[in-house]
Amino acid sequence: MEQPSTSHERRVIDTVGHAAFIVLYLLQIIFFVLFYDSAGLVVLLYIGWGVLVVGTAFLISASNSRKKGNVSKEGGTGRTVLVESGLYAFVRNPEFLGHLLIILALVFLAQKWFSVVTCAAMIALFWIEIALEEKRDVEKFGDEYEDYMRRVPRINLLVGILRHRGRKRKIKA
Repeated sequence: MEQPSTSHERRVIDTVGHAAFIVLYLLQIIFFVLFYDSAGLVVLLYIGWGVLVVGTAFLISASNSRKKGNVSKEGGTGRTVLVESGLYAFVRNPEFLGHLLIILALVFLAQKWFSVVTCAAMIALFWIEIALEEKRDVEKFGDEYEDYMRRVPRINLLVGILRHRGRKRKIKA
């Protein structure tokens, strides 16, 4: 796929992608509300509610960590610093991970085929958006972000926890 050549084209592509994501997210919620079947597979309902709680907690925690990365300068202008604390110490995209968990939870709760289809489309949009965001972050933060990319996985929390523990052990040794 050819890369957009102007910032205007990038903004248009970002806007269209975000709009598609919002529509799919709303469809997923509507599917859940309209077709919720508490008589479905009970174990999936319990898993769904648990994953929904965890995903929401991830989203809120990651959002709060990211907000701390916006450092205010004197005069009211703000600059952004690379956030490597909180969930960002374990995965580079914890907000996307939170959204992904919420979407998967809605699939477990709705237990309908069209939720699975919508979820698959949203995951595809996620991967595209994550790649674009990371490219912008490399442009913005340069070598600092590239080093961060080598140390912290994109979205795999288990690998992130293991790597983080390994780094802590090396520091103590």
